[in-house]
Amino acid sequence: MRLWDRLACRWAVVVLIGVVINLVVLVVTPVLRPELNLLEKSLSYYAVGPWGAIQAAAFLALGISSMALGVALLGAQIPSPWMWLIVLLLIISGVASLGLVWYPMDAPGPATILGDAHQTAGTVGGVAQLAAALAFSIAVRTDPAWSGLFMTALVMFLLALVGALLSQVAIWWPHLGVPMGATMRLLVIPLVVLWGLVALRLRRRCA
Repeated sequence: MRLWDRLACRWAVVVLIGVVINLVVLVVTPVLRPELNLLEKSLSYYAVGPWGAIQAAAFLALGISSMALGVALLGAQIPSPWMWLIVLLLIISGVASLGLVWYPMDAPGPATILGDAHQTAGTVGGVAQLAAALAFSIAVRTDPAWSGLFMTALVMFLLALVGALLSQVAIWWPHLGVPMGATMRLLVIPLVVLWGLVALRLRRRCA
């Protein structure tokens, strides 16, 4: 096995671990925090207060796995001019996820035109993840080895895009009563599942 292939295989394992952690935390945290309305409260609420370390660990795992996926895809050497952009976007989103841990919701920190540090990190990470998913869909569309994931990647991107748009509606026009918790999960879950499927595909290439 070539060095690049071994690199992709090893980092794909890191991605899968991060995906599993996030999916488990998505299920566990509402049970541990029944006082928070699952449909109304975004994931950031679960990172503060009792059991907050669990959601913070999920954000940390998400950041590490995003960057690991970028390295793994680089190692996979998919022949597409989009791959370098995908790698860059995944690394940016990974760093932004680490920012969610460093600057929890309502914590003091630098502000930007996007909001406070936490909101900025979340917005940058979400946009980067969406752009990476779209670019990945385009990159694999005509690749014989990866085209089987094209429709899945496209559907997951579209679901996440709807979640992102509805989340922005909930932020900008709170009087409309759009359930932020539900829309945020609609953004996060399809992307986590997509990258988990990509990591599984990378692992199968190692067999």
